Amino acid sequence: MSSMCSVYTIGGVKINFPCKAYPSQLAMMNSIVRGLNSRQHCLLESPTGSGKSLALLCSALAWQQSFSGKPVDEGLNKKAEVPLSCCCACHSKNPTHSDVSRETSHHFSSPGTPPPERNGTSSTCQDSPEKNTLAAKLSAKKQASKYREENGDFQVEKKRIRPLETAQQIRKRQCVEKEVHHSDAQDALGNTLKLNSPLGKVNFSSQNPPGHCSRCCCSTKQGNSQESSNTIKKDHGGKFKRPKIYFGTRTHKQIAQITRELRKTVYSGVPMTILSSRDHTCVHPEVVGNFSRNEKCMELLDGKNGKSCYFYHGVHKISDQHTFQTLQGMYKAWDIEDLVSLGRKLKACPYYTARELTEDADIIFCPYNYLLDAQIRESMDINLKEQVVILDEAHNIEDCARESASYSVTEVQLRFARDELDSLVTSNIRKKDHEPLRAVCCSLINWLEANSEHLVERDYESSCKIWSGNEMLLNLHKMGITTATFPILQGHFSSVLQKEEKVSPIYGKEETIEVPIISASTQIMLKGLFMVLDYLFRQNSRFADDYKVAIQQTYSWTHHTDISDKNGFFALPKNKKHSRQKTAVHVLNFWCLNPAVAFSDINGRVRTIVLTSGTLSPMNSFSSELGVTFTIQLEANHVINNSQVWVGTIGSGPKGRNLCATFQHTETFEFQDEVGALLLSVCQTVSQGILCFLPSYKLLEKLKERWLYTGLWHNLELVKTVIVEPQGGEKTNFDELLQVYYDAVKYRGEKDGALLVAVCRGKVSEGLDFSDDNARAVITIGIPFPNVKDLQVELKRQYNDHHSKLKGLLPGRQWYEIQAYRALNQALGRCIRHKNDWGALILVDDRFRNNPSRYISGLSKWVRQQIQHHSTFESALESLAEFSKKHQKVMGVSKKDRKCTQDSASALEVASLQDSTPTCLLEAASHLSPGNPREDEAKMCVQELQCPKMITKNPSLPNDIISRKEKSMKSPAHLHWIEQSLYSSEMIFIL
Repeated sequence: MSSMCSVYTIGGVKINFPCKAYPSQLAMMNSIVRGLNSRQHCLLESPTGSGKSLALLCSALAWQQSFSGKPVDEGLNKKAEVPLSCCCACHSKNPTHSDVSRETSHHFSSPGTPPPERNGTSSTCQDSPEKNTLAAKLSAKKQASKYREENGDFQVEKKRIRPLETAQQIRKRQCVEKEVHHSDAQDALGNTLKLNSPLGKVNFSSQNPPGHCSRCCCSTKQGNSQESSNTIKKDHGGKFKRPKIYFGTRTHKQIAQITRELRKTVYSGVPMTILSSRDHTCVHPEVVGNFSRNEKCMELLDGKNGKSCYFYHGVHKISDQHTFQTLQGMYKAWDIEDLVSLGRKLKACPYYTARELTEDADIIFCPYNYLLDAQIRESMDINLKEQVVILDEAHNIEDCARESASYSVTEVQLRFARDELDSLVTSNIRKKDHEPLRAVCCSLINWLEANSEHLVERDYESSCKIWSGNEMLLNLHKMGITTATFPILQGHFSSVLQKEEKVSPIYGKEETIEVPIISASTQIMLKGLFMVLDYLFRQNSRFADDYKVAIQQTYSWTHHTDISDKNGFFALPKNKKHSRQKTAVHVLNFWCLNPAVAFSDINGRVRTIVLTSGTLSPMNSFSSELGVTFTIQLEANHVINNSQVWVGTIGSGPKGRNLCATFQHTETFEFQDEVGALLLSVCQTVSQGILCFLPSYKLLEKLKERWLYTGLWHNLELVKTVIVEPQGGEKTNFDELLQVYYDAVKYRGEKDGALLVAVCRGKVSEGLDFSDDNARAVITIGIPFPNVKDLQVELKRQYNDHHSKLKGLLPGRQWYEIQAYRALNQALGRCIRHKNDWGALILVDDRFRNNPSRYISGLSKWVRQQIQHHSTFESALESLAEFSKKHQKVMGVSKKDRKCTQDSASALEVASLQDSTPTCLLEAASHLSPGNPREDEAKMCVQELQCPKMITKNPSLPNDIISRKEKSMKSPAHLHWIEQSLYSSEMIFIL
């Protein structure tokens, strides 16, 4: 790698690149370095296959390494951080009794003093010099003791191991051990506050810390206690700590692709970690097979039934970067699979190990909802203050941000939580904390029941009622949940999550006992509810107008429970339909319509935000929607030549019928038959793999049903193996189906490749790699607009129309169209995955041709530049056939000639030769693509213009070996034998 490495100096930063960079990569790296140096945010679009990931990693890590040597941050010298003014009582230096009483007189039966300052410890309590890590907490107990010889998965606990604590909890415990008293431990006046509730007066003790204040800027989830300790700090050498890089992408599979790219660079040994869910990292045999893995894991950590997780106690074995890299035997980038494998081997929990490695990691990979979702950030102890955030594949970031600040809860969940809290109150377990939380659940249940009778029917067996955020605040006020009482509720909720509490001294010694706590499901429900309420009350209800609250009623069908008669017999119903019971389901939705709400926790706190994707276009909505000023923007060109891609619009089918995929037209048999005939013609023209994307699953099912009836589906299966993307289902089933498609393309038999029919915004269109033969053509039918009847889509369009002038948002119609083009661009991006790739992009809809100024402008730049409009289907098919035939003459590219091509998928294409090529050579060469094509050194390249004829003499090559139907072709050893046979043959070129 060193011999191929290129060095670029951009903005004073020396960047080592694994090979010669493309112009688009240089533009990317220049933009990123500028943004990092000047603390500006970047919005960068670079087409898929242009080496975007390498440019991101190399530029960001090179800048980070150069930063460590700077004695002080230039940005901090230029602009000192001005503390935001805080208007809340809990941060006032001298709050008066009259101020508080005036504020709370409407909500409390008696006035009380405001809770004291909440941001961590007092001035007399300092952080421990030791690292507050899980390894440190377990070392005294576990590292000094020898493990039992049996080393089973479970051990009966003699003393319960304390679960992970937050940073604030650790500091409080350390201060208590040092006999340092907190100022917020007890209210000086000891007053009791009462919440106005429909169920009666419920006492709220002010002895409990009130949680985050929701009246001003101190209410963000990244509390002041964390900010004070996690801003840019000096290390032991006196230098300033370099910012961490949080690299977020959409899925765990994309994280695996990114880490593979990192291995190609000189930065491969950088300290790193990957934050992931228990679904991907848990190795405990009893938890892995459990549906609710989070809840099962929490039960084991709590030590219920005398059992605990042995893997959790082994985290200290690999809890630091140096030890981890030494044990895995390599100083290079690793993947989740490497961590899980090492965790199994050493009996150390990969989930908590990854979290421990964050302490010394320079770059942290995670799905980007880990960075946007306030609940996940809190549970993962993610503090983004002064850090660098890179969000790759960020075309869906607006939707993800809205979802992160939204929450839905069913009436069944509220009732379950109420009953559980009620049992704890009845048992006199932390009654002063559990009783107010029970009152909240009861109030919401009563409000749901009262309004369920006034819902408006919206669709078949579906009805709803909607309130604005400000209207919901009035309803909450009637329940006694107000700006003043909500921080106290937060304090009560924080208290009930503590598994231990101290009791009165006995014989002069204070003791700690375990206390039953609410179940994991109730914890999750209350955390989500308190999260969205925090947004509603934050900064004097600044975000209330960004919310809509809806009660939705749908119906579910459940089977009657069989009840025996007095003789023990069961009555069987005559009609099975009568044995099903129709039950109404009520859901309370808090929908955030402004993604800037979730981004408010990030914007203004991080050093730089970098949003990047291959399909950000149209780009003009990100700044207004996210509330972030992207000073640096880039639309990079593709690295391929124009001759490598065919981009065309088709507005009519083989029979000349107009094709406009609106709802009215897609319902007709004429449209469905014409689309089927078009798809069949393309499959007969283009060999290997073809992807066809439809706007919705509903249309997919209609077309499939019609084509099965007319026989067109059978005709498609005669040409290619036809595979349909399933709606929902398990991930393993989808992966198996995808492998069937890959195999059908790779090992072609009587059929010429495969056809994969999928849906825009589905699994196939998001982040999957269909390089080379896997996607020689992508066909899109129509324009994938969101469902106009969807309630959230309707509310979002109304919201944008209402705030377009005040907040600078795009009008609702423009926002609606942008969502369609982002999905369309994402589907088109499945084709052309590297510099030597080629393929066709076929856009089927006459709206592209009839109104190009409106419908073409939303496409990606590199697509817009090459698009051609065809007046008839015949002209389009003729042009497509010529393009396909030209590129299918190339069988492959030698490894020597493509070392610097930066193929992100690292796969070689093996195309068929012209019809005049001898069958034996054609058949044998078509299978010269083993499981790992990048290791294949020998490939033959035949170009018609230079070598119009090629023959071979090789009588030793058996016919049964080169048969397409021979299943043994899948054997790597067999493939190697064929290669040797071809090498030994005598090659004669006739010029």
